[in-house]
Amino acid sequence: MPSYGRLGLLSGSISLDSSLKIEDIVEVVLKVEGRIKLNISGSNAVSKTVKTVDEQYELWSCHAPNSSNPATCSRIIPFSTVLPPTFKDGDREFPLPPSYEVNFTGIPGLYIKCTYAIRAIVKMHGSFWDRKKTVSTPFIYRPRKRPPQPVIPTGFISTVKSSPEEWFQSVSVLQSRPSTKLESIHASFFVPAVRSFGLRDSIPYHIQLSGSIASLKEFYSHVQLEPSTSSGRRSNNLTLTMTVSLRRQVRAEMKSQAVWKSSLIGSGTLTALPPSMEIDPCLSQSSQEMTLDWEGHVQCRDDIRVGHFDAGKIAVADFLVFSVLSKPNQAAFNSLRIVVPVSLVTDTWVESR
Repeated sequence: MPSYGRLGLLSGSISLDSSLKIEDIVEVVLKVEGRIKLNISGSNAVSKTVKTVDEQYELWSCHAPNSSNPATCSRIIPFSTVLPPTFKDGDREFPLPPSYEVNFTGIPGLYIKCTYAIRAIVKMHGSFWDRKKTVSTPFIYRPRKRPPQPVIPTGFISTVKSSPEEWFQSVSVLQSRPSTKLESIHASFFVPAVRSFGLRDSIPYHIQLSGSIASLKEFYSHVQLEPSTSSGRRSNNLTLTMTVSLRRQVRAEMKSQAVWKSSLIGSGTLTALPPSMEIDPCLSQSSQEMTLDWEGHVQCRDDIRVGHFDAGKIAVADFLVFSVLSKPNQAAFNSLRIVVPVSLVTDTWVESR
């Protein structure tokens, strides 16, 4: 299937079949069409189609012969046109959305499909009435975009002091349950400050937990990392699960009704950095402050081909999510979730030459 980018040039030719009688042809028209099809299912089911491209070009007509439009239609008719960069929905203007399809089950269900096609229409005289023949060719619209700068090539520890501006920090508190008498833990989630990444980029991050030794020891001895790296520890003793993930949120709005759906598009790794509570003999039940650190990276699934976009009735946004999930009434700490909006784009940053 042909693919075009932003302001893509659609060029080619329409070849009329030899079975068509040239003298019967009245008009040859080229249509470029783009559609967003939305369907929300459930108790308030609703469907809508939004036209994103609806352009028509008369390539030949028997009613308007001139120097560039001969009286007799040619069997091969060239065409060339440029895709518009934007479309209007009501009085608002949006960038043309990429080709996209997604289906969420459940209640409410949500189905979205953005499609594009070139349609050639040949109108002909018939014995009793005019008739027409239509040939449609779908194409992919994939506007390309790169991050404004590259992902920082080295780790957090080696760069945070010399280049703190390269990292974005989001903070929260991992609250302890009152019955434990433990102090809460301060959590910091660091991601590259650019917060814009190519779909195939490996996105680094750093997690730092700070608090009393007693609190951190309790946390560390009961936490499981996902993907699991807790071999050798009893699973029934693991009451906390720590993860980093890439999540995508899809929003659709129709007739004063809005639906949000979220999906996992990438699972991150986590590697503990020294010191480790399992090997440090100096750690004991104490109010002394210390920190624990993890690093890792996450990448989009290979089947994710479209970055973020906003087309009014629909929008796709992406987030890096650090979470600690607590087993109810078992763990010493409550659950925690830090969400950082990021911009996923089609291409990796490349240095200009």
